[in-house]
Amino acid sequence: MTLHVVKPANVSGNIAIEDRAQPFVLALRGWVCDRYTDGGMQGASLLARAAAARLNAPLQELGDREPAVDLGWRASLAKATPYLCDVVEYIDEIMTHRRLPVIFANRCGASIATIAAALRHRPDMKVVWCDAHGDFNTPESTPTGYLGGMVLTALCGLWESGFGAGLTPDRIVLVGQRDIDPAEQDLIEQHGVRVITAHDGRIDPGLLIDATKGAPVWFHIDTDVIDPLYLPAEYQVEQGLHPASVRALLRALVSTSELVGFEMTEFEPPANADLRRRAISSIMTMIEPVIEICSLAKGAV
Repeated sequence: MTLHVVKPANVSGNIAIEDRAQPFVLALRGWVCDRYTDGGMQGASLLARAAAARLNAPLQELGDREPAVDLGWRASLAKATPYLCDVVEYIDEIMTHRRLPVIFANRCGASIATIAAALRHRPDMKVVWCDAHGDFNTPESTPTGYLGGMVLTALCGLWESGFGAGLTPDRIVLVGQRDIDPAEQDLIEQHGVRVITAHDGRIDPGLLIDATKGAPVWFHIDTDVIDPLYLPAEYQVEQGLHPASVRALLRALVSTSELVGFEMTEFEPPANADLRRRAISSIMTMIEPVIEICSLAKGAV
């Protein structure tokens, strides 16, 4: 694997600085389960570079852009495993040295590695999964065989991914879901996973605060949770969240809980350069509460 390092001026790339609140930005662009387009790989790099520039923080890009290929979950996992092992090692290093991982990844499948690694350091953390889909299928329940739709059940140990578990269903908060398979819905109800749905593109931040109860949180957001009117994504689902609602959720969350990690996935950058710049700017505005809390850390600007 080729590692591409970008270091902003006057910022050390040494992640041994012992202050967990200080951000370290990761672009995870290696193939995981990119079935139809490789746009998410480019999107991960573009967002990570924009965030690193805003934070004046070190940036590491992991993985090489590859053509999309449609594989079943077992073949996808086998193909992605060497890369995901590298991801685990890097997350482990970042968190060992008390840095805050700020991650932009091409596909949700990468979270099989990122969250599994984080749980070894913070077994008490809750996971807020902000996504149009539940991603709570198993190899037995999935109607599509898509690896990205099985992430949370792997982390809960309902099937063996090879990257470990450690997450209990009662520490998952699903936010903004509107496309859940019937068998997946049964699993969600069976395991008591908390689900917070949107109304008219918005979610009451108080519901999220009640669900997290001040616990440390890993926040995951898939861009398809946003209404496609505002943001492009590969797996578009109508009637999504307004970007301002996500910003409000993040602001409420970081004011009441320790942010253990942040990751955004599935951004498909528009081909038009002006639209691409506007989409990236919109995302940076949407995640401003994360940027602000990181900027308060010693040494961040």
